[in-house]
Amino acid sequence: MLSKEENELLTRVCGDAPMGRMIRQHWWVPAALSDKLEADGKPLRVKLFGHQYVAFRSTDGRVGFFDEACPHRGASLAIGRNEDNSLRCIYHGWKFRVDGVTVAVPTQPNNEVEYCKHVPLKHYPVREEGGIVWVWLGQGDEVPEFPALPFVGLPRENFVVFRQKVNANWLQAVETTMDSAHLGVLHQSWLVGFGDIELSSANMAPVYHLVQKPYGFRYAAVRALKDERSYVRTNSFVMPWFGIVSPNSTDVKGGSIFFSVPIDDENIYYWQMTYRDSEKLIPNKTHHYEDADSWPPLPPGSPDDNWGQDREAMKNGHFTGFTQMLGTEDFAVIMSMGPIVDRTQEYLGAGDGAVLAVRRCLTNAVRQFMKGETPQFAVHSSIDYEQTAPKSMVVEKEQDWRSML
Repeated sequence: MLSKEENELLTRVCGDAPMGRMIRQHWWVPAALSDKLEADGKPLRVKLFGHQYVAFRSTDGRVGFFDEACPHRGASLAIGRNEDNSLRCIYHGWKFRVDGVTVAVPTQPNNEVEYCKHVPLKHYPVREEGGIVWVWLGQGDEVPEFPALPFVGLPRENFVVFRQKVNANWLQAVETTMDSAHLGVLHQSWLVGFGDIELSSANMAPVYHLVQKPYGFRYAAVRALKDERSYVRTNSFVMPWFGIVSPNSTDVKGGSIFFSVPIDDENIYYWQMTYRDSEKLIPNKTHHYEDADSWPPLPPGSPDDNWGQDREAMKNGHFTGFTQMLGTEDFAVIMSMGPIVDRTQEYLGAGDGAVLAVRRCLTNAVRQFMKGETPQFAVHSSIDYEQTAPKSMVVEKEQDWRSML
């Protein structure tokens, strides 16, 4: 269990909270789905770490990312005019170019050009990768290197990406992603006929083998099977929130990446990207969404209704009663903990090894940051992100799977 102070340090990310300041300074943050921004189209309001921003795609296709409030009188730039590679505030017509330069202040009667040079518009560096608009929210001019995660540079047909807004603290979702022990329990009904991953339910008590890495850690969850074989899943935790998880079948080259990005202390966007290394991705039953900005489905009910759990479905054989989608089961669990779970009341066991490792990585990093140091996990140029690639396999008793680590 954690102390109250440790839990606060890990979970709080808004304002001057050290964890939020560290992440904003040293990592790129997923902000929006690229497909949601249309050239000269509707700007998008984006809330991250408790602060409100606006994103828009300019006439020539570039993405601008500003503080939402107009620096003049604070009107929302999300209702501004998106035209001529700029946003123009509809209140007084002040105009801000996509690269953050103020180009027009029509209410200034004298020396407009010179006045524009002094308008304190706050804009942020952006990058598009993997169907996502990423933003750097740090201070100063030293923009961190973008991590060369497995999806970087892949053709659009090789991956799907989507997200869901969830009422839970960011750490609850990160811990769930790295918790391989829950896979064969919580998701057992969804795993039936879903590939080798179904073997996760054959042994619900995996043994963890964990190795620290410059990016975080890598671990194998080993499940002994009855025929003296073992089912092995190797996953990676990449600071500050990426869970890179093995595919559902052992013959697939690729995986899924989950990341939980704070909207504020009590709400997140839970992102998922499933990718294939060198071939077109064929969507499975978890990828058939209508809106990539709202998938998988949230639990259909309120806490007073046990989040809409279907007890009749449970009587008929469904383990959890959340029949909407596999991810809905994760959301139901992390939402049921409350917006910020009280980790002082936990009673942990051997199946929580990866969860504890996540906390150690984050704690060590934020304490370094609080000393004025660059966290060791944030030196991106020294990290070989190819080593994060996940893999799963069924091994015979005499086979050595440890090379996967």
